[in-house]
Amino acid sequence: MSHIVNAYNRFETSIVRGEGVYLFDQDGKKYLDFAAGISTSSLGHCHPYITNKLKEQLDLLWHCSNIFTIPQQERLAERLTALTFADKVFFCSSGLEATETAIKFIRRYFYSKGQKKRNRIITIEGGFHGRSIAAISAGGNEKSREGFAPLLAGFDRVPRNNIKALEEKISDETAAVFLEPIQSEGGVYTLDVEYLHKVRETTKTQGIILCFDEVQCGYGRVGSLFHYQNIEIEPDMLTCAKAMGNGFPLAACLVKDYIVEAITPGTHGSTYGGNPLAMTVGNAVLDVMLKEGFFEHVRRVSKYLKKRLLPLVEEFPEIISEICGEGLLIGIELKTPFADKIVSRSLDKGLIITRVLNNRVIRITPPLVIEGRHVDIAYDILYGLFSAVKDI
Repeated sequence: MSHIVNAYNRFETSIVRGEGVYLFDQDGKKYLDFAAGISTSSLGHCHPYITNKLKEQLDLLWHCSNIFTIPQQERLAERLTALTFADKVFFCSSGLEATETAIKFIRRYFYSKGQKKRNRIITIEGGFHGRSIAAISAGGNEKSREGFAPLLAGFDRVPRNNIKALEEKISDETAAVFLEPIQSEGGVYTLDVEYLHKVRETTKTQGIILCFDEVQCGYGRVGSLFHYQNIEIEPDMLTCAKAMGNGFPLAACLVKDYIVEAITPGTHGSTYGGNPLAMTVGNAVLDVMLKEGFFEHVRRVSKYLKKRLLPLVEEFPEIISEICGEGLLIGIELKTPFADKIVSRSLDKGLIITRVLNNRVIRITPPLVIEGRHVDIAYDILYGLFSAVKDI
């Protein structure tokens, strides 16, 4: 009997080793990883360059309180601000912590301006921002909210891609709009670019903060460091995590100066955020991603993946509704909720994928370093499963 809390739908498979785009179980069976720890191990498993950098740091210093200057932290913050809209960075250890940071920074900013009642945050139906009480109060994932009442006040959810509904929800108590430009847990649903431009225009006009949650869609997954750069919409804040540390706990909240002027010593903090090990990994990940041709490769293999998957809709019209998503964040939407069966049989055949949205969407989030041959292997397995769907 396991002594671990039953918080996950686990497979009995025990993964013990990883190498590149493959994982291996205790019996030595090899699996093509098209989940990447849910958009996390984006440079593959045990990447030699990152592993060596971490080993070097292990012999120097693991942890240092943020009451001291941490050189690796200063370097990573300087690089991220140079690469993005942000002026400052707050480092933490998970996407959830980044969400909490964003919520606190938003409210603290308006408090510092003498607008204490301006503390409500508009979020989008289908959004997912983590599993703390604040995060599930903000998010639109009903399953994650069930049984945890009373939830926190201060959040107003509106329908996706409905600018009128968003504008009607704005009041003199509204502080921010907080959204995922691509909703991963919400079914790999991409918000309309025209809608997002209107949201940006509205927030500027109303003096409201716009925060993008790019915990899953950011850090290279759509062929650029962040999705906002592809759609040319600059937010005031952005949360990121997952691929940022390639599996090592690392996250951040990127933010403009005018907002964090309200954050003074003692108003926020993180014990492990920005520790030397995480910062070493974060800098090593950026080293790899910023090499010439890296994002071009992601865009090229993304196009190939979409090209292979799109014909499945016509091939299996009674099973598949749509191929959705952007870059290497792809969903296969099913007409009936049996994604769990496809995911399970896929594992049996050596391919790791996941499912979301009430068991109706198969999510594909491979490492960004996959090649066309890996796409072909995954396609062949999926095609075979859909062909034999009556036997599943």
